[in-house]
Amino acid sequence: MIKLSILTPVWNQEELVIKGLDSIPRRDDIEVIVRDDGSTDNTLVNLRKYKEEHPELKMRVYSNGKNLGVAATANKLLAAAKGEFFHFLMSDDMVLTDNYNSLIERLYDYDGDIIAMDLLVNNGDVWHLDETKDEAWCAQACRFIRRSLVDGIKYPEKVKAGEDWFFHKEMMERKPKVEYSGVVAYRYNFPREGSLMNLRARGLIADEDLSP
Repeated sequence: MIKLSILTPVWNQEELVIKGLDSIPRRDDIEVIVRDDGSTDNTLVNLRKYKEEHPELKMRVYSNGKNLGVAATANKLLAAAKGEFFHFLMSDDMVLTDNYNSLIERLYDYDGDIIAMDLLVNNGDVWHLDETKDEAWCAQACRFIRRSLVDGIKYPEKVKAGEDWFFHKEMMERKPKVEYSGVVAYRYNFPREGSLMNLRARGLIADEDLSP
C-alpha cells in the first residue's frame, strides 16, 4: 500500500533535483514520481542514472519530450499518483529528512484531508504555516494532501506562474479539514535567482501572465 506519492516536476535542474531526491527518506510505503519537462541540460540523463543507482527508492521517471510547462507537468504527475496522500517536492527544493520522515510515520494519526508543514528558507528563517497564512502560502509543496480530495481538479495550463494558487482555491472550496503540524519539514529554496516568482518580483513577468 502506498501511503504517500512524492511528485516532482523538473526542467533544467540537473544538480538541484538530485539533492532533493537525496533528501527523501527511504521507505516502502512511499513512491517518487519525477517528470522532466523537456530539459535541455543533463536533467533527464541524471534522473535515469539516479534511478538505476538507487533501487531502494521507489521511483518512476517520465519525460514530456518537449516543454509543456509546470501546470501540464503537474497534472500528469497527479494523474500517475497511487498514494492515499500526495506532496509536491519542487525540483529546486529539499525536505528535512528526519522531520519529513516523522510526519510520514504519523500521517495516519492525523484526521485531516490536508496536513501542513512549516518551511525553512535560505536565510535560516522558519515560516510557520497556520490558518492565517493559508491563502498567502498556497503551494502544495508545504502540504500533504489526500488525493481523493482533489479528484477532478486541474492546474490551469495557460498561466506562466502561480498555477498552484488556482489549484489551492478550488481545493479549499471543498471545505477540507486542515491540520497544522508545526513540524519544519520542507527546505524552501527562497529567494532563488531565476525562479518564476523572482522574475515576477523583478517585473519580468506581468500580473496578467498569472491569470488563467
